Amino acid sequence: MLTLIAQFGGGFNTQDAPFTEGIETNEGALSNLELFISNSIGVLTVFASIFFIVYFLIAALSWVTSGGDSGKLQTARERMLHGVLGLVIVVAAYGIIGLIGSIIGFNLLEPASKLIDLAPAP
Repeated sequence: MLTLIAQFGGGFNTQDAPFTEGIETNEGALSNLELFISNSIGVLTVFASIFFIVYFLIAALSWVTSGGDSGKLQTARERMLHGVLGLVIVVAAYGIIGLIGSIIGFNLLEPASKLIDLAPAP
């Protein structure tokens, strides 16, 4: 691990970090908030997708290994359905957040445009 860090410069430079750029101004801080929200949603969506794949494959494996037992088949079928429904909910959540934001007149995924008006002037 240390050789890997030494190979790529020996450490982290906070000047180049995306969340520290422009923090001196309200606009920069709020755009960093938007970047954080966007990255968080992306990471959570990837984790949910990976969880879905693993959960679905485990359910499919239990279906195959059920040996014709109707109880085990039903359990495996329900797990597969729950995995698909979970993924649909995660993907639909992004659209639901956008819909709620348009209804209340505040874009929850890009709050900087409205919050700049609320921030006190320096």
